[in-house]
Amino acid sequence: MREQEMVAHQQREAQLNTALQFSRKRFKKFDEVITHLYEGGDLKPFFADRRIWKVYECFKSFCSKTNANTRAKFKDMLVHLSKSTFLLSGEETIQAVYNMFRFHSYWERDVLSWMPESKRRAEQLKELAFYLFCKYEVPEFMYKAFHEQTNMLFIKWFIHLGSGRKARELDDMPIAFTQKMAHYFLQAPSNFNIPEALRWAQVKGLMGDDKLAKRIAYSWLGTKEYEDEEFWETFIRILVNAGMFDHDGLTELIDYVRQTKAINEEYSLKGRTLRSLFRQSEEWHNHQFELRGIKFWELSGLKGYDKKRDQELITMEELTGSKLLADEGRIMKHCVASYVQKCVSERTAIFSMRKYAAGLLYEVMATIEVDLSWRRIVQAKARMNRRISDEAMKHLVRWADINHLSISPYL
Repeated sequence: MREQEMVAHQQREAQLNTALQFSRKRFKKFDEVITHLYEGGDLKPFFADRRIWKVYECFKSFCSKTNANTRAKFKDMLVHLSKSTFLLSGEETIQAVYNMFRFHSYWERDVLSWMPESKRRAEQLKELAFYLFCKYEVPEFMYKAFHEQTNMLFIKWFIHLGSGRKARELDDMPIAFTQKMAHYFLQAPSNFNIPEALRWAQVKGLMGDDKLAKRIAYSWLGTKEYEDEEFWETFIRILVNAGMFDHDGLTELIDYVRQTKAINEEYSLKGRTLRSLFRQSEEWHNHQFELRGIKFWELSGLKGYDKKRDQELITMEELTGSKLLADEGRIMKHCVASYVQKCVSERTAIFSMRKYAAGLLYEVMATIEVDLSWRRIVQAKARMNRRISDEAMKHLVRWADINHLSISPYL
């Protein structure tokens, strides 16, 4: 299986390189590509170059007849940026530029008059967003709004804050925002995405300390759909009011509460204490080892990892069956067997970091949970839920870099 994945990866790389070579021969400058696509030229043979595909998709979103002026204005913007910036050198930033254009009726200034100060692509994107929309500074994390594929609400929030209006007056706020929460929202750490910043501000506004706020922001609560928010605010209040407790079991506790709520919509936290919830969580996780029936799911598509040294081999093995999760849980003495449904629904991928010596399994170094929607490693546990070793962490960082995954700071 691993050899097949490597062959497929090599074939994709070869196709991409071929497409890039052909496109470079035919087009000396990227503005020629933009003009050709604008005029309706067929560049589908070059779509392995994702920049060309992305620009094509952007133009396709405008009807050539009813939106002729809009298409022309967008083309002029792309040509200008292709000559003066690095913003069209990647699919992700082309999407961000397109998102900015979708809100061109809110522009404060003419994009064709803008020139970047920085030579770094990420900084150029921030400069452009500020130039187009802002009279006032906005929090650093809010610039991530322009990387959204479908949710344009966050861009509206960016424009709202950039115009100098209050955070508490943001449209369609998904949680009950107090004045204190709104204050903390503007102070959220720059490395957060916007949903994480919202959750962090909520915890801080409920008088939670900074450590708890970060742990909750980086948990499932920081990325979930905004449903049952009154219930989850009660849960957060229980955590805040409990004072000092061991945060290492927080992820498992959230798993227990969310699954219980999913099974029983009438489930209530009224009268429950943090101590009783931890006890019930432990009992529930222990029951997950007794799986009935066997389920399988597809590979996530994340690249594997092999590191050889002398007679040792460190490898990442994706677990794609309920029995594999149960076996991993028995070996490692933790509750990974409870993640079957999350894997089946393709929200989560579970990997096992294993060390082989002379071809034989020597040690399971870590069990790893990847949130596929946010492409983030959210958990990595050694045996009995202990922290992973420094050696395992080094391999984890390398593997994350290969797959362009972020890593939660609270592993």
